[in-house]
Amino acid sequence: MKYKDPKPDIQRIEEIVTGVIVGDIRLPKFQRPFVWKRKEVIKLLDSIYNGYPIGSILLWQSSEQLVSERNIAELIINVETDFYPTNYLLDGQQRVSSLCGTLFWDGKNSRSLWNVAFDLEKERFIYPKDEFKIEYFPLNKLLNTSDFISQCSAFEAHPKKEKFYKNAEKLLRSIKDYKIAVVKIGEMTINEVAPIFERINSTGRKLTIVDLMRAATWKGDFDLNDALEQIKRECQKRNYFEISDNHILRNISACAGLGINRENIDRLRSETSENLKLASEKCTSGYINAIEFLHNEIFLPTAAYLPYSLQLTFLVEFFNLQPRPSEGQILKLKQWFWKTSISRHFGTSNTGQNARDLELIRNFALLKIDEIPIEKEISIDRFVNDDFRLNLANSKTFALLLANRKPIDLIEGIIYESNTLLSSVDKNQFHYIIDKESNSKNSRSCVNILFSSRTETKELNFLQIVSDIKKAHSNNFLSILKSHFIDEKCIEHLENSDYDSFFNQRKQLIAEEIIDLTGTTKIRGEIDYDPYSTDNESDDSFE
Repeated sequence: MKYKDPKPDIQRIEEIVTGVIVGDIRLPKFQRPFVWKRKEVIKLLDSIYNGYPIGSILLWQSSEQLVSERNIAELIINVETDFYPTNYLLDGQQRVSSLCGTLFWDGKNSRSLWNVAFDLEKERFIYPKDEFKIEYFPLNKLLNTSDFISQCSAFEAHPKKEKFYKNAEKLLRSIKDYKIAVVKIGEMTINEVAPIFERINSTGRKLTIVDLMRAATWKGDFDLNDALEQIKRECQKRNYFEISDNHILRNISACAGLGINRENIDRLRSETSENLKLASEKCTSGYINAIEFLHNEIFLPTAAYLPYSLQLTFLVEFFNLQPRPSEGQILKLKQWFWKTSISRHFGTSNTGQNARDLELIRNFALLKIDEIPIEKEISIDRFVNDDFRLNLANSKTFALLLANRKPIDLIEGIIYESNTLLSSVDKNQFHYIIDKESNSKNSRSCVNILFSSRTETKELNFLQIVSDIKKAHSNNFLSILKSHFIDEKCIEHLENSDYDSFFNQRKQLIAEEIIDLTGTTKIRGEIDYDPYSTDNESDDSFE
């Protein structure tokens, strides 16, 4: 019978779990993964044993032949049957999976999440692991009658056999006969079901746009889960482990010719499976090329130090449209990256700005414009004077600036390997030049930070280090210092304990680097020099 109105029904647990095992109830692959831990599983079983309500489950009875999970709670599910319409589980996955897992555990791995027993003495559910006691009744011995009888026969010689028999029968009845409200909806299209799926919030976590699109983009031969995992695998091969599903979904939408805002992503539901697969393939290539760009041109080996996730979003779209850019485009793209990072262009982004930035990056990729305009000016004071904390975009940018300088080891006098710099977020790689507890107003700011991978320099006596460098590397000690934005004037100010002058001088050196990296002179702040003056030209002795 075809119907759309929800049809409530009452079913026993045994009916439901058996329906899953034989394939009558299926878990569609657009469902989010199982996330419950041991305490949630135990709490569910305890509620059932005590007769507490555990909520209803929602089934979608449909003739649509959707790909469903072949493995639920480590159990191989029969999904080869041709019985349609079939029941797709929309709400109740965590509860139903927990029941299937514990009641049908294969008994192989004692450390399994599904190895649950009932303590007949204390009347509570436990994880016995490798411990065996006669009063521990395994839940996977409940539903099969012969297994249940065989397990109970072990009590025969025990002095508390009457109590154990009584509690075993109580356990059997409480679980096998526990009734759950089952609500069925039917003969609706996936697009009609998607809004229902979106509103389900039985776990207390609002469904994300990714959760919704898993359902809404389901085309039978396109699986958004698989597409997301494929792209993440390619990113992880390149040490970019932190790419979220939301981030990737934005780029799949962009590669489909849409936008990156939520209302744009929602339009993916109307795309054909061919278009979705093509967009995912283009997105994969875009990520690979974008990460290679960040590795080779920005010296950013991991996404952990990426100042803004939107930077990667737009880089992926650029390489989607222009997989083989010219040297000129690469240069302009590098300048765009540094401008957006140092000016905090994406710090206050909104949907309107996202749409404008996407149009600009596309026009640049397609050679419709020569560069990507960024109107926001750079404030050198704000950039260098902010407190250094690695959970902030500004501090990540400053760390990236230090690494991009190709610093020379203060002890060994050799250039750090680029793939070792910033390979992981480690605050021990950064050190204060002047004691952070000093009275100087900038003692905790970025301008007081030095890169060093040597933990021996954690408590710096910087002037002593300078003296040691001069003795060990007399021919190039100035080059070593300059690689850390330190020059002779800086050293002179430190020797005179003139910290404010030291910070101002180092700020000027950093500003010169910013002008070079961004190709702009739109730098706002107190910078007492002319960037085009011959007084600021590179000194060959520093090279």
